[in-house]
Amino acid sequence: MKNYITAVIIVFGLLILSRIQPLLNNTASAEIILSTFVEYAFFVWGILVLRKNKTKDSDKQ
Repeated sequence: MKNYITAVIIVFGLLILSRIQPLLNNTASAEIILSTFVEYAFFVWGILVLRKNKTKDSDKQ
């Protein structure tokens, strides 16, 4: 599960990076803004899940 979530974080992180240029050039459409928000939400979700799993693993030891 950890590898899957790490892959999700990497993919969505790269997708967010690909949106920087349209956002800076003010050429972003509503679809780009919405998809960036969704990608950011998945990015944060992945980090939170990994942190939660890390604390569970450390509690077991």
